[in-house]
Amino acid sequence: MPKEIISKKPVSLPEVVTIFNKRKKTGELDYLQKVALDHAQKSSKLTGKQARTLIIKLMKEFELSEQIAIYIVNFMPETIDELRVFLQDASRVYSTDELQKILGLLKSK
Repeated sequence: MPKEIISKKPVSLPEVVTIFNKRKKTGELDYLQKVALDHAQKSSKLTGKQARTLIIKLMKEFELSEQIAIYIVNFMPETIDELRVFLQDASRVYSTDELQKILGLLKSK
C-alpha cells in the first residue's frame, strides 16, 4: 500500500540524508530511497542542521527565496560566476559586494 503524502516542502541534499537516516532506523529503505540516499551523501558538503541554518541566513540576509537558497546550499558555489547562475531567477539584482558576502557566508561553513 502506498504511503500517504502528509506535506511537501523543498529540502536540501544534507536534509535528505538526515530524513533518510531517520527513516532507515524505523524501517528498511526501498531501492530508489537507497539510491537517493547514496547520491545525497556523496553530494552533501554540510550536515542537515548546518544546511538549514545557512538556508535561513541566505533568505533573511539576502532576501532569497527558499528554493534559490536551497540550490545554492546544495551546490556551494565557490566563485561569483558560479553563484550568478543560481541568482538568475532571483527577484532582484545583486551587487558584487553582496555576491562576495554570500560567498563568504558559504565559505565560513
